[in-house]
Amino acid sequence: MKSQILKLRKQIYEYFKNKALELESRSVELDAYLYDQNEMAKRKFKVVDIERIQNRIIDANVVYLGDFHTFDQNIRNVLRIIKYLIANNKTCILGLEMIRYDFQIYIDTYLENHITDLEFLDSIRYHDSWRFPWTHYKVIFELAKKHGIKVIGLNTDGSLAERDQFAAQIIHDIHQQHPDTPQIILYGELHISPNKIPGLVQLQKPSINQTIIHQNLDEVYWNLVQENLEQGIVEFNRSEFCLISAPPWIKYESMIYWYENLCDDPDFDIHEYIIENGKKTFSEDTSDQFHSICVELNSNLSLQIEASDLENFNLFDHTGLEFIENKLESSLEQKTLDFFQYLIATGKSFKIPHQNILYCSSYSMNRISYLAGIHLLYQKKPFEESTENEAFFILKSYESLFAFFFSKIINPHRKCDMFQDLLMQEAATQNISEKQYLKLCLDILRNQRLPELESFSYSILFEASACLGHIIGEYLYQSFALPMNQQDINELIESLEINQDFFNDQVLSKLLHLNFQNHRKRTF
Repeated sequence: MKSQILKLRKQIYEYFKNKALELESRSVELDAYLYDQNEMAKRKFKVVDIERIQNRIIDANVVYLGDFHTFDQNIRNVLRIIKYLIANNKTCILGLEMIRYDFQIYIDTYLENHITDLEFLDSIRYHDSWRFPWTHYKVIFELAKKHGIKVIGLNTDGSLAERDQFAAQIIHDIHQQHPDTPQIILYGELHISPNKIPGLVQLQKPSINQTIIHQNLDEVYWNLVQENLEQGIVEFNRSEFCLISAPPWIKYESMIYWYENLCDDPDFDIHEYIIENGKKTFSEDTSDQFHSICVELNSNLSLQIEASDLENFNLFDHTGLEFIENKLESSLEQKTLDFFQYLIATGKSFKIPHQNILYCSSYSMNRISYLAGIHLLYQKKPFEESTENEAFFILKSYESLFAFFFSKIINPHRKCDMFQDLLMQEAATQNISEKQYLKLCLDILRNQRLPELESFSYSILFEASACLGHIIGEYLYQSFALPMNQQDINELIESLEINQDFFNDQVLSKLLHLNFQNHRKRTF
């Protein structure tokens, strides 16, 4: 990895980690748990393929997954494991830290659809006992309902050690009652170290077959980076693994957002509604974070953009939507206005044409860094923003390409749909518009030429350009991250032209991977 990019990421990591830990209440017991986890993560490991961990999941009586409670990426991996078991004709019992054991009757009633979400949350006193974003966990219950999976609460009152002992006893008892049914345990990452809950269970039942899957451990991530690897699955021993599906600063950023916006909020129900709709409100320093990202990217990639140009932006979220709508209505013709109203309605982020006004539909580091990429692109190369379809498509492709590329610098684990993914989506979808933009994108990729675009709506062109731009941005990032790569992003941006010949010859033909038609999005 290039030294300037590594330096930038370490700066981001230290900033978010230190800020997150300052917000957390500490205790002697918690510090001891953190120390144990840190020491455990320093052990030697080897990189393995996905089949290795899949085989262990199939064979295990109990599979533990570490949960960083504010970070929804960890939940996605739980869903993947459950779906993998189902695909192999196995059911499971799911144990969750987020619910007390003595609320089991409410869990069962909810899974049987006898009470609503709000009644369930009320019954288990969710906002008092847990308060981490419900939508992160709701998807687990939806999957459990769909497949008839039993869910067990594992939490209780007491110290960390007392809670571990209690959970271990429940896991042991369930295994005794259902020895042939595997358990998937989602519990806080500090509690699944080998000497915590798994070790307590093993003491009671030495013959039990357990697998521990840590997620996004800091030490493991940085050790992989030293080996020029940015994601993967590592094995400490045949029963203990770690998935690296995101850089560690992303989880700390989610923790900061939770503390600053939700933890002590007396109007939590309002925020619950906001989260339900996928909208997270900016904190006071979001614009400063946006500017800081722009400054760091400009410096580390040698973009040579003036400081005054980097500061030349106004950033708004959904709370400033009325202002954004007024700006759009006063400056755009109807066709373009309809398109931007489509972007708002579908939760997209964007730059207003001919102005340095940026709209971010909701807060996240990925969205902010993506928009920062668009801002940097326009400050480096002030394009003429045309309403003609071909020029519109090329410009939106450039936006998507470089926004995705710059956001990958900040979060190297960002993923996008690749050629094979788009191919499967086109075959599966019944939505006419979706099929239309997928076909357009796939045709462009196959032919490496732009077709006639006048018959397409802006929304179709935008969606196709986003798919295309992200794929090319992924390949640009892969080549840029190579130690021997000489790609100059500064020169590449300056060379861009809004015409078909340039786009065909210099972008599609040169930046696409030779084997792009065989590629699909990675799992982790």
